[in-house]
Amino acid sequence: MVDIRLNNEGKNLLKDLIGKKLIKYRHDPLDKFGGEMIYERVELFFDDSTILVEYDYTPYPIFGSKDDEHPVFSIKRISSEDAVSALKDVSQINVRYDKTITGITLIEDHVEIEWNGKKDDIKFHKALIFEFGKEEIALQGDYMMPLLKIIKGENSISKLLEPGDEFKDDPEVQYSAQRFLIKL
Repeated sequence: MVDIRLNNEGKNLLKDLIGKKLIKYRHDPLDKFGGEMIYERVELFFDDSTILVEYDYTPYPIFGSKDDEHPVFSIKRISSEDAVSALKDVSQINVRYDKTITGITLIEDHVEIEWNGKKDDIKFHKALIFEFGKEEIALQGDYMMPLLKIIKGENSISKLLEPGDEFKDDPEVQYSAQRFLIKL
């Protein structure tokens, strides 16, 4: 079993954001991927704190491999001085928001996978959804690259990739996937 979900510290940090006003969020531009794709991190700015949502490579020991890495979510409190670009020589994009977070939902996928005669189970977070009444901002991670897609609007769950989509184009992989919505 490979479990690369957010740790309890990250979940608790997210829970603490409910009821707080998100003043702005900031991210690196990645125009070559399209306006909604960003690289590796988003900084969330509140009156009393700055939170880093990072989506970076981590060892991913599927089938017992020690060499494979895939990006996973992590959440941590940082100082405003540490809220800097992950890329060199770019100007980050600041998005003023000024809305209060009314809820947060974690999109958690559980996948049973079989490839080349080997079987494994994977549990990971596919997306984070920040709710502002009816409005939402979802951050959906890419399976292979440290890219996040920002999805804005209502009912962002319907705009996410389906569970197991990361495996569907490989004819050598058999899988079954389930999705769980975890309300914080």
